[in-house]
Amino acid sequence: MVIARWLAAGACLLGLLGCDKRGGAVQPLPRPAGPLDLDAAREYVLALVNRDRAELGLEPVERDEVAERAGQRHVDDMAQHGYTAHWGTDGSVPEQRYTEAGGEHFVQENAMCFFDEKPRELDPHPLFEAVELEKIELAFMSEKPPNDGHKRNIIKPVHNRIGIGLAKPIGLKQPCMAQEFVDAYGSYGGIPKQARKRQNLKIEGEIHDPVEFGGVGVGRIEPMQPISAKQLNTTSTYKVPEPYVLYFPAGFKTPKPVTVNGKQFSIEVPLDDGGQAGRYQVSVWGKYPGAGDELVMISLRTLVVR
Repeated sequence: MVIARWLAAGACLLGLLGCDKRGGAVQPLPRPAGPLDLDAAREYVLALVNRDRAELGLEPVERDEVAERAGQRHVDDMAQHGYTAHWGTDGSVPEQRYTEAGGEHFVQENAMCFFDEKPRELDPHPLFEAVELEKIELAFMSEKPPNDGHKRNIIKPVHNRIGIGLAKPIGLKQPCMAQEFVDAYGSYGGIPKQARKRQNLKIEGEIHDPVEFGGVGVGRIEPMQPISAKQLNTTSTYKVPEPYVLYFPAGFKTPKPVTVNGKQFSIEVPLDDGGQAGRYQVSVWGKYPGAGDELVMISLRTLVVR
């Protein structure tokens, strides 16, 4: 069975997101006059993203308040400390920040800010120039393979939501931006924020059409440790960690079968990666129409295990 984290950006997935067959030009996006407050700036970034998706015949994404909270937390941190990365100065990672904001789906992040490692005070009432927001989106969309992760994220067909974080230090014109793209294709039972090593955890939920359930994974990353802006600026891409164990429905080779009833699934599993503490990551995997046996994450949540 093939497990893939990314589907080919720009591809038409049969029965999921229809591609625009018209081939017509996308109408130019009018530039707002004057400075934009935070909410208006987020709306403009949303319009920029959806314009770029429409040019490839992709469906638009909608704003997601939960992902927006996660993105704002991260962009504030970047702007305050002068770095650009997917880790935070507290050691947090995108799926952790999204989970802690209340998210239950799968999130992938674009980020752009400073690289000078200079501490700054945030403007509590920032105003944003449309042209400065356009520069960031253009920088993402101008990337060339193989260094085009931000662009591929923007045009990933199965994304259907986005959280937009924007911040600006006092006295500076340049904004910082975080885009949190979400794949929302299910609803899931809650998990605790903290647990004990080897504690059993019930993972359950319901997958929404047109996705089919594939499996459940459990992974682990090390406990959080503070990271300096200098260290963060040496990082580039962020790879979502692989699970150390995957559970599949009956009929597949699996340590323990997942109970599946129609679109609903459930399993109880131990949080035990060799008895180690850390941040454990609970993932749900699914199959998109037209993708054969390819499995991709559709949910990724994080909890602290001590």
